[in-house]
Amino acid sequence: WGLSWAVAEMIGAAAAAALYKLVRPDERMTGEEFDNYVPALFTRCLSEFLGVFMLVLTVGLNVIMASPAVAWSAAASLMVMTYALGNVSGAHFNPAVTLAVVASGRNLCSVKDGCAYVVAQTLAGGAAGLLTGYLHAAGPSAAKTFALEPGTGYSLTQAGFCEFFFTFVLAYVLLAVATTQAPASLRTKQSFQFALAIGSCVTAGGFAVGSVSGGELNPAVGVGLAVQAMSMGSLPTLAAWEFSGALLASVVFRLTHPTEFALAQKIVA
Repeated sequence: WGLSWAVAEMIGAAAAAALYKLVRPDERMTGEEFDNYVPALFTRCLSEFLGVFMLVLTVGLNVIMASPAVAWSAAASLMVMTYALGNVSGAHFNPAVTLAVVASGRNLCSVKDGCAYVVAQTLAGGAAGLLTGYLHAAGPSAAKTFALEPGTGYSLTQAGFCEFFFTFVLAYVLLAVATTQAPASLRTKQSFQFALAIGSCVTAGGFAVGSVSGGELNPAVGVGLAVQAMSMGSLPTLAAWEFSGALLASVVFRLTHPTEFALAQKIVA
């Protein structure tokens, strides 16, 4: 099977190169065109699709293989895709996070663009769920169903609150480290730790409440798991809790980062 594996890897590398060209058209620009480049909405939605697809596929494969390190693996996937695509779309990779960014104002993401992001993220979650389900059907645990539901002994309200709290943490941290201006006292405007901080929220939430709610913290992940199991399960309720946590994050962010809004008003003026 060695030759087949090598061919598959080469095809994967070619696909990566092609997708890179699609999400990074600025790499072929020079001069003023490069300086004034702003990614088109299609490019940003493609970025969101790729990031969510990789995240949901990673989570799904860990789940169906009963991996004990789902949180670590999911966090790593989110972190690397955030570093790869953060300056293309903002690397929301999560409908709840997109809601938090839109609700936080500052013209970072319009309602129209936010809706487009959510559609791309949801489609990516569903596509990754279909692929996960296909692999699950051929795997060693094919007879077992991995439905989206509270852990054994826990109520849906308890699971929902866990999703609410850690989605709040994830959305708030992203707002704080990925959408703010660097303090003037810093020698660099780069925030190199941003993706690590965001990914670490998934690690913390996954280990803390994984046995209670699954620790998805992301409606798109919920969509992927529901599609994989061919069952809605607790998706609508848990997603509602996650969106509520994201909205709270935007409110708290406004209270803790008032200077960001003063700066945004100054820029507009």
